[in-house]
Amino acid sequence: MPRDWEGVVSGMSPAQKLVHLAMRSDSFSEEQIRGELTRMRRRAYEDELTIQARRVGCGSRRGRLTTGPSLTALNELSITDAASIVNTYNYDLAIAILNIAAETPAANRHVYAKRLSGWEAKRNQWKAAQITQNTEGTARSMGQKDFCTFNDVQGFAVLRPTVAVCPVCVGWIKRGQVSLKVAENNPPPYHPNCPHLWETRPNQVAKLECPNLWMGD
Repeated sequence: MPRDWEGVVSGMSPAQKLVHLAMRSDSFSEEQIRGELTRMRRRAYEDELTIQARRVGCGSRRGRLTTGPSLTALNELSITDAASIVNTYNYDLAIAILNIAAETPAANRHVYAKRLSGWEAKRNQWKAAQITQNTEGTARSMGQKDFCTFNDVQGFAVLRPTVAVCPVCVGWIKRGQVSLKVAENNPPPYHPNCPHLWETRPNQVAKLECPNLWMGD
C-alpha cells in the first residue's frame, strides 16, 4: 500500500517543505527508474534463458528478448516497482526531515542539506542492493517459467540457497526436490529481501532439437 508522504509533508514548516521539494523524486525520476529496472530485468531474463538452455544440454544457445508479451510483462513489473520506489523514497525523506528537526530544532536549509546528504548515502548502500535483488529475482523466475513452458521442459527443481528464516522459504527448502511445474507455479521472491531462486534440474533435450528451442525471440 502506498505511503502517504504528502500528508506528512503537509504538516511541515515552510523551510522543511522546501527541503523536501528540492530532494523528492518526481514523475521524471519515476520514468528513469522504470527504464533502468526494465533494462536490468531484460538482462537477467536473457541470462536465465541461457542458463536454462545449458542445463538441458544446449550450451550454444543464448537468450534474446526483443519484443512480445514477456518483455511487456517485465516492463509492467518495472512500472509498478518504480512507482513504489519513488513513493517509499519520498516518505522516507519526509521522516528523515522530521527526525532532523527533532534532533536539531534550529536547523536551517543548509543543515538539512548536509544531514540529508549523509542520510541518502547510507540509505542507498542497502536500498540499491535490495532493489537489484528483487528486480533480478523476479526476472529470473519469469525466465525459468517461460523457458520450461514454451519448450515443454520437464524435470525437477530445488530452492537455493538452503539458508532461510522466512517460514515460506524454509518450507520449500525442507520439501527438497519438487517438479518443475510446482516450481514454476510458485516463483520466488517470496518476501522483501528474498535471496532465493529455483535451481532447475531439467531433462536433457536431444541435440538435434537445440536449434528449435524457444529462447525469447
